[in-house]
Amino acid sequence: MPSLLEQYRISDFLDWHTQHRLELNPHFQRGSVWSPAARTFLIDTILRQLPIPKVYLRTKVDVATKQSIREVVDGQQRLRAILDFAQDRFVLSTRAGEFSGLRYSTLGEDLQERFLSYPIAVDQLLNASDDDVLEVFARLNSYSVRLNAPEIRHARFQGDFKWAVRAASRKWAVLWERCRIFTVRERLRMLDDSLTAEMLGILKDGVSDGGQTRINSLYRRLDPIFESDDESLPHLDQVLGFLSDNLADEITGTALARPPHFLMLYAALAHTVVGIPAGELGDLLPERLPFVDLAVARNNLQELATLIDLGEPPQQHEPFWSASTSSTQRIASRRIRFPYYFRALTAEDI
Repeated sequence: MPSLLEQYRISDFLDWHTQHRLELNPHFQRGSVWSPAARTFLIDTILRQLPIPKVYLRTKVDVATKQSIREVVDGQQRLRAILDFAQDRFVLSTRAGEFSGLRYSTLGEDLQERFLSYPIAVDQLLNASDDDVLEVFARLNSYSVRLNAPEIRHARFQGDFKWAVRAASRKWAVLWERCRIFTVRERLRMLDDSLTAEMLGILKDGVSDGGQTRINSLYRRLDPIFESDDESLPHLDQVLGFLSDNLADEITGTALARPPHFLMLYAALAHTVVGIPAGELGDLLPERLPFVDLAVARNNLQELATLIDLGEPPQQHEPFWSASTSSTQRIASRRIRFPYYFRALTAEDI
């Protein structure tokens, strides 16, 4: 089965579609299921000249008509969004930034040309049978890395909460890098999205049980109803901005830069700066107090970081050490650790 890797411009796909030489719905493809947000994100990616994944086509030659018919094997959702946008069938949402509210016909000529000339990589399977196509994808999948929980959520959810998490995670990449909270590989696997989602969840619901199952529940609940102007977004920036300006150097390279500990430091700081709901802390959530002197807070946090890394339980603060070295996602652990971080930020000592 011959295969040919080529590039075609969007204008080529439009021509094939107009001439009925492009089949979007062969029997091994799904129907159109992309949300408006996902379709907008794709067009925004194209207008910004950023890459998209290649498309797989099965190309059959009709010897009677001497024409090629191209069936979309993989990439139907992308091509359907592109074709619909070119035919003015949807308007770009706020997800597209400065392109928000535009449709193809209202783009300037330079943007229309950029859109039509955008190159798409195409792997053509020439005269392949159904069995050939299935074999190709079996082999492709055999080399694939299994998707982790954040990647599955990113593929599954397409509402404003998912996109707000992604945008905030990218916005604060400078903090993840500066404090060495995530490696580049971890960010590629979207682990920073999980942390960002939990931070927004704390602002909305307070401290709760953690773990991927709980984050999934958060997405299911908030994704359909989250608004792009939700107050949790500026509050997140306010808290992380304070941390970046005043505490980042003290936690870099310490245990507090590890995501489970960073999250509880963030929660305590959020309660100090903007206030958080009681959540599953209940009566254990202290009354908001003013921030202690910065020098004192820095010393307190360095003491907590040292406690976490002790090889055996300390005589003093043993509950904090045990809760920090066991299952840090459970609410039982967080109920012990949160007050320590809050005292570190608001009291003369821990």
